[in-house]
Amino acid sequence: QGLASELLSLRARAEDAALTHEREVKALRDQATAATRQRDSALREAEEARAQLRLEKEARAAGRRELLEAQREARENRDGREEERRQ
Repeated sequence: QGLASELLSLRARAEDAALTHEREVKALRDQATAATRQRDSALREAEEARAQLRLEKEARAAGRRELLEAQREARENRDGREEERRQ
């Protein structure tokens, strides 16, 4: 009877260890899933930030071109007026 009770005790401990292991595995899977979601969200945010930066660079370049064109036109107008005064 001592051997049988020892076997029952070992079986109960093994079942407890298996349940504990299953709970730990589930917790780790949940953490991995959460980390994956967090990573995916961060990657999306980074891509959105890169896209916004591209748009801002394009807008800045367009503004710079417009400024240069306006300066050129002003220079031409000024030069034209000076030429008219000389004549």
